[in-house]
Amino acid sequence: MTAPLVDLRGLRLLVVGGGSGIGQSCVRLAAGTGAVVAATTMPGTDEIAPEAKFVCACDTRDDGQVAAAVRGAHEALGGIDAAIVTAGVFEHRNIGETAPDDWERVISINLGGAYRVARHVAPIFEKQRGGALVLFSSQIGLIGHRRATAYAASKGGVNALAKTLAVEFAPFGARANAVAPGPIATPMTAIARADATRAAGLVASIPLGRLGEADEIARAALFLASPAASFITGHILVADGGVTAV
Repeated sequence: MTAPLVDLRGLRLLVVGGGSGIGQSCVRLAAGTGAVVAATTMPGTDEIAPEAKFVCACDTRDDGQVAAAVRGAHEALGGIDAAIVTAGVFEHRNIGETAPDDWERVISINLGGAYRVARHVAPIFEKQRGGALVLFSSQIGLIGHRRATAYAASKGGVNALAKTLAVEFAPFGARANAVAPGPIATPMTAIARADATRAAGLVASIPLGRLGEADEIARAALFLASPAASFITGHILVADGGVTAV
């Protein structure tokens, strides 16, 4: 089913993690609806964002790379009205399986990356007296998971970060929110979906009886990034097919 998007004409949008999965959907849908888009991809991969006006590789663990990506997008687009941060990793490990290096990697990418992007777009939003930041959480950050210790912690941190940034950004008219997807058919869930038992368990946990699609989550993120959500800030928009309602 194809649903109409909100009006994004002229929106100057940066998508961090725009080369695959939900981020790539954000780039494609936004560009197809009139936004002008900049995107980052993960270094050393074959990720692409063909609809973007400006593309650069960016490891969100590196503050210098994040700063350069934000600066490059700002110059290419003539400003940044909204930034969506989809870049992230998932580790299917419980506490005993999570080594210190595993913990540091997941936290640095998922939570640290969100912080670093926010840190560099905040001065732009303040100078412009407006803007929208959309971070990516997860339903796992709200209800926990048997084997996702670092991931759950990182996404719980993203929720708190979004709410805190909403308060910090409010004096200069900017907003901060997060999207919390449930199980989605993207590269991040490819391993789980390839295992028939795990795939069946995932679907069984979803009241709607199916995995979500990347475009469905991208629509939620683009709504929060758009002027249509002008009075929404500090909100965690859950798009999980009903998982957290059970």
